[in-house]
Amino acid sequence: MKKILDNLIITGAPGWFDVTDELEVGAPFTLARSDGFGALQFSLATYKSGQVPAIGLDQLRQLLADFGFSREFGRGFDHKEVCGPLMVCAESFKTGQQFVRVWYCSGGRDIVLATYVCERGREGNELVDCENMIQGLTFVS
Repeated sequence: MKKILDNLIITGAPGWFDVTDELEVGAPFTLARSDGFGALQFSLATYKSGQVPAIGLDQLRQLLADFGFSREFGRGFDHKEVCGPLMVCAESFKTGQQFVRVWYCSGGRDIVLATYVCERGREGNELVDCENMIQGLTFVS
């Protein structure tokens, strides 16, 4: 399954389906397994006009820190950064009974926020699928 959101191509992992229409109106694009425990959501900020931004890992790192702080998630763990055509800054959080993995990704101009949420202790194989889907994100011009 492939989904195009503006200039972002998302390739779903086998067994993952678009469940966005099952959520409240205006919900971000959401993938989940029919037999799964969590959901992976994507929100995209696309450059439209004006001065072209130059987004790097520093900006993604700051967005990630602000995200966790604004939601009072506490100390994150399993921090990961990737520098390449697709820059990625990610971290996991345990909050209440939930496990949350957050990724900020960019090709240098646009930014995607992806979040995976499930009950704590249930992330297992789904998190591996999510990491693979994030690695497969492609920004097109």
